[in-house]
Amino acid sequence: MRKLLLGFVAVALSCTTATPPPSTSTTPATTTTADVASPYGFTVEEEARILQLEDRREFDPQFVADWVKHPNALHRVRIALALARIGPYTFIDRNNNGVADLGEPQAGVAELATLASDPDRNVREMAAFALGEIGDLDGVRTLFFLTGDADAGVAAEAAEALSKFAQFKVFAEQQFAHYSWMTRANWPEGVRARTIRYLFRFNSDEASALAADALADSSAVIRREAAYALSRRGYEPAAQKLELLLTDPDVLTRAYAAAALGRIAAKSSAAPLLAAIGDVHPWVRTNAVVALSRVEEKTPETVKVEDLPRIVAVLEDPDPGVRANAIDLLRNYAVVNETARKRLFDIMNLGTAWERDLAIVAIVKNTDVTRGRIAAEGVPVDNAGTVASYYVDYARRLMARPTPWGKAQLLEATGKLTPMVLANFFDDPNPTVRAAAFGALQDRLVDSYIDAVRKALSDPDVIVRASAVERYGSATVDNDDTIIRRLLEVEQKERSAEQNDARIAAIRAIADFDDPRPVPFLRSLISDKDPVVRQVAAELLESKRGLSRPQYTPLPITRTPGEYAEIVRWSRQPHTATIHMTRGIIELALLTQDAPMTTWNFAQLAKKKYFDNSSFMRVVPNFVVQGGDPRNDMNGGPGYAIRDEINLQKYTRGAVGMALSGPDTGGSQFFITYSPQPHLDGGYTIFARVYEGMNGVVDQVERGDRVETITIDEHPPVGGAMPDTSGAAATPFPLQVGPMTAEKILQVVPEYGARKSSYAPDASVVEMMKTYVKPGDRVEVYMGTWCPDSAREVPKFLRVVDDLKMQYGVDLPVTYFALDRSKAKPENLVRGKSIQKLSTFIYYRGNRELGRIVERPVAVFEDDLLALAAKQ
Repeated sequence: MRKLLLGFVAVALSCTTATPPPSTSTTPATTTTADVASPYGFTVEEEARILQLEDRREFDPQFVADWVKHPNALHRVRIALALARIGPYTFIDRNNNGVADLGEPQAGVAELATLASDPDRNVREMAAFALGEIGDLDGVRTLFFLTGDADAGVAAEAAEALSKFAQFKVFAEQQFAHYSWMTRANWPEGVRARTIRYLFRFNSDEASALAADALADSSAVIRREAAYALSRRGYEPAAQKLELLLTDPDVLTRAYAAAALGRIAAKSSAAPLLAAIGDVHPWVRTNAVVALSRVEEKTPETVKVEDLPRIVAVLEDPDPGVRANAIDLLRNYAVVNETARKRLFDIMNLGTAWERDLAIVAIVKNTDVTRGRIAAEGVPVDNAGTVASYYVDYARRLMARPTPWGKAQLLEATGKLTPMVLANFFDDPNPTVRAAAFGALQDRLVDSYIDAVRKALSDPDVIVRASAVERYGSATVDNDDTIIRRLLEVEQKERSAEQNDARIAAIRAIADFDDPRPVPFLRSLISDKDPVVRQVAAELLESKRGLSRPQYTPLPITRTPGEYAEIVRWSRQPHTATIHMTRGIIELALLTQDAPMTTWNFAQLAKKKYFDNSSFMRVVPNFVVQGGDPRNDMNGGPGYAIRDEINLQKYTRGAVGMALSGPDTGGSQFFITYSPQPHLDGGYTIFARVYEGMNGVVDQVERGDRVETITIDEHPPVGGAMPDTSGAAATPFPLQVGPMTAEKILQVVPEYGARKSSYAPDASVVEMMKTYVKPGDRVEVYMGTWCPDSAREVPKFLRVVDDLKMQYGVDLPVTYFALDRSKAKPENLVRGKSIQKLSTFIYYRGNRELGRIVERPVAVFEDDLLALAAKQ
């Protein structure tokens, strides 16, 4: 079979057609927000019109022109954001021929060039962001102009936007030197940091070398961003500097350095990474475990049996993500050590559902581990045929054990090694398993299983059909004409399906053929009622056929102007969402102003109980946890797609974003970031932030944890104000268990020190306390290093105790105990104490308990403590 393969399509790009800014000088602009008249709001009708244009991806020249010169700065900011959302999909068709010809820029580039000289810094910042989103090379000149803005925030946003052009060869070759100027020390730190952060996008050693040089910078911020850039692209010359940063004071720098070393996987990094798996912070431990596993896979001689106790210790880590990644690390040791092998099989039999799945996959992926089990069962290992046969049988037996997700992972792992296993699961009762079986079938083996593939084209499940379509396109037993005809029939039938996955798969498969029929077929889809189909067809005509991109916007919509107005009115009020899980609740502040359509869609689905009894079906430690799919396999959706509402929000810790399979493909699936993920910025809609439940719930989620329901405004903001989400962006507290001292608490959780220093207890109350504290008085403090309530109250207690001793010479003995999240471990410390909430402060006089402060004081902390000490 002959397929049409275009490795590279040369596209002529112009850099001069956009209206340039008034000045080409990089002299910073001097106008500030203070020079601008006070802004006023929009009418409901104005906002509704904007939402409609964004939903249609429609460029209305007169409307845009009016708002670009609008006297109100808020209107100018809003139209810049609208162009960021419309411009990537719509071009200025000057000759009205329906295709993008040379010299026809994306919509909005010229207007944004005008806004780049706006007197309001917010307008300029949004213009920079929008030009980066649109990605038309005609905007490069304007962005370089904005990097010299007097406002560092504007300049930094322009630097980030410029990095998105690194995908264009002409920009990477001709403009990298200009971009790299901003990494120099004479630029503002914020602009330097943003520039260095995105050096990885250039995917070159020249860019990575700049990041490596910045690892030794005196600025902690610059070192952090340099480590981040290198964590996204392996650069071996930086290994030694990165190893030194594994002990940097900054948590993120250490975490990024560990991730970067994993990409390099140098033999020399094994020892420092082994030390880093004992870091106080779970982010660092997680990245170090993954990195060490990669080093050991690349250089097996670094696996040393004497290190096994440290690996086993990580398997008991308080953080579930660290434990999960440690299972794959243990696989390297199971190859050479029977104790490690036994431990891996123990996890397979006794671990949590997620851990069991991971252990089974780790076992089957490693044929050497399986050989060890073969030998243990008395099968001769010197007979290659016997071993292969046994391996297939063993994999089949293991298949009865995992969850459907685990089976899917196992099929992916074994499909390349033992394709005979796959045939057993083409008719599995669970569609997730069937889809995975076809997905794991290699193209070269499709003909061997062609009957099963043909049958699956009519499977009851849309995702199974999509997997079968992808495989069928690689068949050679049928001729091209037969395959194209059958795929066209599938595509026609799938137009009425509940989801478009199989239809999209058929369209992509048809486009692969070097045959005249796909071109008119794809052109016929440019006016399809499904916006995703339109976009896919346009992209395929350009990328697969080498043709000019057709204009497929404005998109069809079903909402009336009144419905857009309803969304506007709803979005003007603050709203929250509560995710109810078996582990606890996660509270979200919905960002209705940043993403009104997305938050509205999320709220409507929640009110219809769409999310009930779904799960968090994807957990990637120290990256994201993902849910919102009733299928629980990352393939489900509500049967429609919403438009992206990319905004200026950034992916810090606790950001909630829409999951996508491509632009404008969101529906119901969402994810929550465990830690900052800057590479996601500007690529996925951020529509909410976690304001409660990160440490206690999100950080403890395991794959498959059930979502009971999601409610909207169950806990509405008090007084109409949005909940404070600033804490969600902070570094999470590590989990320590066991006896503690005040010194160790401040070492393990440095943030406690800052909170202790900032707390100012009532001096008169502390002075009164000195008269009530008697010999034999003591306090037991039960806390959770992971617990926000402990983080709020324990530093206050530390400060009061210090003030008593330093100012009045009163020594109040204190014993600190750190508990796990169940408040039941260490069991010997809590036995008989009835600890139900953390933090709990128990005041004793001798062996008699005088009272407790539990979770939150009734009054201020020192008043409650005084009340206990004053008891007779």
